[in-house]
Amino acid sequence: MFTKLLHTGDIDGMLGLYAADACFARPNGDVLIGHEQLRPILTSLVKEDRRMESEVIQAVVSDDIAILYTDFRGTRVDTAGERVDVRDRAIEVLRRQSDGSWKLIIGDPKGRQR
Repeated sequence: MFTKLLHTGDIDGMLGLYAADACFARPNGDVLIGHEQLRPILTSLVKEDRRMESEVIQAVVSDDIAILYTDFRGTRVDTAGERVDVRDRAIEVLRRQSDGSWKLIIGDPKGRQR
């Protein structure tokens, strides 16, 4: 769902996949918390014209918590206007909501690359 929303530029839709208090790990070690801090990151993905595919390599579920090991592959446009390859090996933690849907509570897009 994330990549479909990304490709249409639906930032609010992408934010809707995250819990209001979701944490997002940056490669520099910073941790962003909540929709207001996540919005600029998602906006930059749209501005970079990211074209991504994702594949969940493994999912481990315990009651209402799931951890996903997700590979993202695709391209983005760099500052010189050139399309460059992007590869991320993410760790994502989700919580099941009362309506049965899942929301991301912790995301680390490069968590398996360190």
